[in-house]
Amino acid sequence: MLKRLRIQNFILIDQLDLPIFSGMTAMTGETGAGKSILLGALGVALGQRLSAKAVLKDKSVKAIVELELVLPRHLEAEFHSKDIDFDTHSVFRRELLPNGKSRAFINDTPVKSSDLAYFAGQFIDINSQSDSGLLTDVAKQIELIDSFVKPEEERGEYSRIYSALKAVLKEQKVLIEQADTSDLDYLEFLYHELDKANIKPGEYEEIEELVRLNKNASDFNEQYTELAELIGGNSKLLDQLFNVESKMARLATNEASIESLLEKLLEIISQTQSIERDILDRIAAAELTVDVDALIDRKHQIDGLIRKHRVLDADALVVKFDALGAQIKSIKDKDSVLKKLKSEQIKLEGSLKTAGTKLHAKRLESTQFIQNALIGYLSDVDLPKAKIELIWQEQSPASIGLYKPLFMFSANPGSPLEPLNKVASGGEQSRVKLALKAALGKHITLSCQIFDEIDTGISGATAEKVGNLMSELANNQQIITITHLPQVASKGNTHWLISKSSTETTTESSVNVLTDEARVEELARMLSGAKITQAAKNQAEALLKAR
Repeated sequence: MLKRLRIQNFILIDQLDLPIFSGMTAMTGETGAGKSILLGALGVALGQRLSAKAVLKDKSVKAIVELELVLPRHLEAEFHSKDIDFDTHSVFRRELLPNGKSRAFINDTPVKSSDLAYFAGQFIDINSQSDSGLLTDVAKQIELIDSFVKPEEERGEYSRIYSALKAVLKEQKVLIEQADTSDLDYLEFLYHELDKANIKPGEYEEIEELVRLNKNASDFNEQYTELAELIGGNSKLLDQLFNVESKMARLATNEASIESLLEKLLEIISQTQSIERDILDRIAAAELTVDVDALIDRKHQIDGLIRKHRVLDADALVVKFDALGAQIKSIKDKDSVLKKLKSEQIKLEGSLKTAGTKLHAKRLESTQFIQNALIGYLSDVDLPKAKIELIWQEQSPASIGLYKPLFMFSANPGSPLEPLNKVASGGEQSRVKLALKAALGKHITLSCQIFDEIDTGISGATAEKVGNLMSELANNQQIITITHLPQVASKGNTHWLISKSSTETTTESSVNVLTDEARVEELARMLSGAKITQAAKNQAEALLKAR
């Protein structure tokens, strides 16, 4: 259930911190006061899509909508599957930025707005007068029907077979739309061309590296050769050092002090010879044994194939080669594969029919019970003479089953039963939707339902019955309703009055939680208009006492 709503800089609301209580909350106010703004803010916190820029009161700062909730424990596993911390007391927050973007958070963990909407859909339902979902949406009707009999096993088996059948049909379609045998010669030509080229993974990069090394080796060899010439070539550096050594050795025979100088010279000669050998080794090591011209020709060949096949690189040609092989095999095997798939299709269709029949039989168990429940609720919303009948129409296999539900409706005795969405008037549709929602709420674990002027088009005794039904629902769920009817508003455990005030420069909406005395004034205003009479006050007090 919802616990608290905080709003900042949202349309006509500067700041709002509003506690939300259990039971039924009625929301009233003049047209244009901001009731829909409050509901819109709730929708934002629950992941509804919107234009962020359009809702900023002050366009220079962000808007924040934060909703505290008490979540059902069964959501814990799904929270953890999305790496979101779970707490039964959680906070959904949405930040709407001046640049038009938005950010969403659950318990301070960044999430997608679709995550907010997904989790919100597990425990809250927002209903508006324009929402004809249950009247026209077969999937929602099936949800209602299945909530009565809970055919999880039958529905799971049907869904498994249906998914398998869809996969087989999709595979058949791909094969049928695939290139036919007239393309085979061209595909085989491309395949053999790549086969002859015999491109290996990583080969292109290896060629580029060898060509680069060859160029580097040429540059280095030229410099190493110059060094080798300076040491032992025409410059005869070593020869001169040996001449010096020879003369110094002769001198050392007569002068003992020369011995130390001779040893230093011999060390220099040895190191110079070592340097010469190292340079010659480098020259020898840099000599490549590859044919650079052949490498460049191979590179050009691969470049041509990359352009021809319109791929990104040489490795993609390897992938293309494998894909062509698989495509050729698929075309050659096409008929046999299609035959096998057709056999599998027939088998699955038989299994689907069996599973669909079992699922339909399970749903039929609840048909009369649903009809009786709905007729009872129709009486509660002042449609005591209306008839509603649930019939089943056979259809092509679909995700919901082999049969789809159709609600037939007659508002008056003697009128033929016809599809509900075609024959019910606006007021009748609102009341029928409320009856459907009441039935839904009895069997599906929704902890909160919000009604946005769903009671439009009714008045008097009918309004009181609608209010009574909402009050009854509030025994098991949190109910929040926007209403213009005092008979409905009086049934609320809590009453919010939405009002709007203006100055010369700004307009602001505010929310007041009414005391019992203030509720009398508001209900009297709803009953009599701007001029509140004592009779209206008396009637308002009577409505509050009767709730």
